[in-house]
Amino acid sequence: MDALFDRYSRALGQTEWLPRPQLVNYQEVLLRRIAHHAYENVPFYRGRLACLFAGGNEADLRRWREVPIVTRAEAASDAAALRARELPEMYGAVQETRTSGSTGTPLEVASNSLVLTAANAALTRLARWWSVDTSRPLACVRLHRREPPQYPEGNEQTGWSHANPEAVIHELDLMTPVEQQIEWLLRKKAPYWRTSPSNALAIAYAATPDQARELNVELIFAMAETIFPRTREIVAERLGTRIAAIYSCEEIGFIATQCPMAPGYHVVAENALVEILREDGSGAAPGEIGQVVLTGFYNYAMPFIRYAIGDVATAGPELCSCGRSLSVIEQVEGRTRHAFIFKDGSRVWPRLWDFKVGDFISCREFQLAQIDRERIEFRYVPDETTAAPDLPGLRAYVRQKLHPAAEIVMVEMERIPRGRGGKTEPFVSSVAE
Repeated sequence: MDALFDRYSRALGQTEWLPRPQLVNYQEVLLRRIAHHAYENVPFYRGRLACLFAGGNEADLRRWREVPIVTRAEAASDAAALRARELPEMYGAVQETRTSGSTGTPLEVASNSLVLTAANAALTRLARWWSVDTSRPLACVRLHRREPPQYPEGNEQTGWSHANPEAVIHELDLMTPVEQQIEWLLRKKAPYWRTSPSNALAIAYAATPDQARELNVELIFAMAETIFPRTREIVAERLGTRIAAIYSCEEIGFIATQCPMAPGYHVVAENALVEILREDGSGAAPGEIGQVVLTGFYNYAMPFIRYAIGDVATAGPELCSCGRSLSVIEQVEGRTRHAFIFKDGSRVWPRLWDFKVGDFISCREFQLAQIDRERIEFRYVPDETTAAPDLPGLRAYVRQKLHPAAEIVMVEMERIPRGRGGKTEPFVSSVAE
């Protein structure tokens, strides 16, 4: 077992039970460390963090709320200035990743390997919470942007948890048709899965009762999306299993993981400071919705300090009934995917990264809204280009992606309507189950 992972993983087993003041002190040590590094080595933060260092070399965290919030647009436009000029070797090798762009422009992210170690330790702790045996196989069906593992075999690696380096992980690309995913999963016979909630739901609807029994999945780690109403019920009814949700992002790693004993997510306080803020910048009270603002403790290659990821969430109770001192997020309201249900009973789960509408229309943003079981509005905000849109081509493309009988209505708008908490959703449906 990796020595660094071992130490950090054992620490996570202790910090989750710390009295809240001690947990806050633990975070403040990490917060001062990343803030000092960013102030000294990252051009983007030299002015933004000056308020913390006005009195000396150590960050004055009493002035934390004076630090400006970094928007997603700023991070994308100033990505080069967000990168550290110097990075001590102790933080590990740097790798390049790219966000999905589900909340706007895709962002090129640099992260050092310490981020991955912290994420794997958080996953391992979540597995422990849910009585998962990390020595057994895991099937991972997720989006791959480079060399996706293709059906019928996919890829095979080991060590999905560093606690058991020999444990097998089977990998398949998320864009694989659901029927092929089921056939692949039946062959791999992994007791645990890791995939998106909408994909788990699609498998649950597509699998026959006999296939569901043969799949015999014991737990699904759900990632990348908000779990919308009834998903847990349908997966439990049709696949006979539970869902343990993971809230994470490419920029900092794990943000929160689902409590096994009570509703809601526990913030991975050892990896990030998570603020849920009202419009005036004050902290949201339990039950209130606010924007999610993150500060990652371990991405020294490209620090994200007071970073508004583009999500909204509902603040949870001060203390969880499970007894852990980790803060609670009641519900992540952002990044929800909606099923489109058509007149013939078929269901489609649109995926933003699968819609390349730029070949047909030039627009600032778009939203597909299902009005009823036959009609879909393509809502768009035009940009400044003078090129005429290819409306017949766009309609044919959307029908191909969703349903051949769908009636596509073009709706030009000044702005896309925001959903609950002010978040824009690329796909919304008014059709009930």
